[in-house]
Amino acid sequence: MNAWQHFRKWVVPDYNNFLRSPSDFHLLENSILSMYAEVEYLGPHQRGYPPDVSDDQRDARQMRNDLNLANLQVCADTLKHVRTHQDDGVTLSSTGIDTNNANTWKIGGHDLIEVAHSAFATLREISRIESARPPPLAPNVDA
Repeated sequence: MNAWQHFRKWVVPDYNNFLRSPSDFHLLENSILSMYAEVEYLGPHQRGYPPDVSDDQRDARQMRNDLNLANLQVCADTLKHVRTHQDDGVTLSSTGIDTNNANTWKIGGHDLIEVAHSAFATLREISRIESARPPPLAPNVDA
């Protein structure tokens, strides 16, 4: 599955489910985690690697930074692992989230609803660009 297929099959439905039920924390979390995974697909895809070639984690992290999705990474990591340790020595936690109270849906000052909307807008724009151009050739492959 390439980045465009992942976006259409997972990211869009998860985000739309959240939009239909914005008070359901589970749907918000699913949306954030599928967008987080989308960047893992975008890395190799944008570099033209064949689908069976893995990308380096540093490349995905750099891509998140380049796309202004670093807050998506912080929030997704914290949701997945309950706690994350930041470079500045601060430990973020998702244990303060009350799934029944949207006012608590924040991690490290990041409003999870805003993170989801912003990340989706960014990824949607990239997917439009990606779907409009032909897929790149794999590295070292002659046309």
